[in-house]
Amino acid sequence: MSMPRLIVPSDLEQLGQDRRKLVDLSNKGELIRLRRGVYVNTAEWLELRPQQQYGLKALAFQQQAQRQPVFCDATAALLWGLWLVGTPQRLHVATEVTAGGRSRNGVQRHIGSTTEGISQCGPFLITNKLSTTLRLIRTLDFPYAVAVCDSGMRAPDRKHSFNRFTPVGADAFPGDPLWQSAYPQGPGLSREELVAAAQLLPSRAAQQRALAVINFASPLSGSAGESLSRAKIHQFGFPAPMLQKRFGLRDGSDAYVDFWFKELQLAGEFDGKGKYLRADWGGGLSIQDRVMKEKQREDQIRAQGVGFVRWDWKEMMNRERFISLLREAGLRQK
Repeated sequence: MSMPRLIVPSDLEQLGQDRRKLVDLSNKGELIRLRRGVYVNTAEWLELRPQQQYGLKALAFQQQAQRQPVFCDATAALLWGLWLVGTPQRLHVATEVTAGGRSRNGVQRHIGSTTEGISQCGPFLITNKLSTTLRLIRTLDFPYAVAVCDSGMRAPDRKHSFNRFTPVGADAFPGDPLWQSAYPQGPGLSREELVAAAQLLPSRAAQQRALAVINFASPLSGSAGESLSRAKIHQFGFPAPMLQKRFGLRDGSDAYVDFWFKELQLAGEFDGKGKYLRADWGGGLSIQDRVMKEKQREDQIRAQGVGFVRWDWKEMMNRERFISLLREAGLRQK
């Protein structure tokens, strides 16, 4: 669906109606108040995914700002398609003003340039991909920083590249794909440029923290869940797996497993529900047929002398359960 239209007092005034009617409709639950003087239809709002709701909040904030804001950190990351886990609670905006509060009314302000290193995505100005990635890997815990860095290094596939980035100042319309975070956008960052940027950080501790993530990161990771899984496997002391190991199937096609532990002839697979639900993943098949096709794929790989261990989000996020599951599959910690 297309994004709902924002409703402001001038819309009612043009119809000869009292602007205070918006407050009444909000009190009745027919409208949602996003910012002071900016509303959206409640029914349309409830049909949106959390990231789309977040994007509409960003548009409402920008509409009321005295000057066009520059979004940074997690907000810019969503527009770059970097892999964040969950939807941010606040909007993140760059500011060159050091005085005053940093956070209020759902907006977190960060000291940074509002003129250099800026890109345009639809109607939004955002920090460029390199600085956005680097700021997040400096502040997030290691597994979440790895997910951001992995996605920052991935080149976007043509099918999910939305061509939403334009020269600063160009006119663009905010289409629905703007807030699709599963698909990285823009050219993939090289390890060399990430390392060079990390070496310019102000302290040795910050440099080492960023470099630890960058040196571990890989553009071969296929999702945030795979990235977090790999980081946790490393943190828990298990051997490092090969990523995206290829196997041939009986029909001549190729199949890839998320993780390959060669010594044990063991394939590891992260099972996020998203791949079964995404319309673009199953080739038009029903969910039941997608599950059956996945089972047939696994059976053909097993027939080649391969063992399998699978986990989902809940198991991976439970330290004891994830460690136990990997041990049961035959993996040993260092």
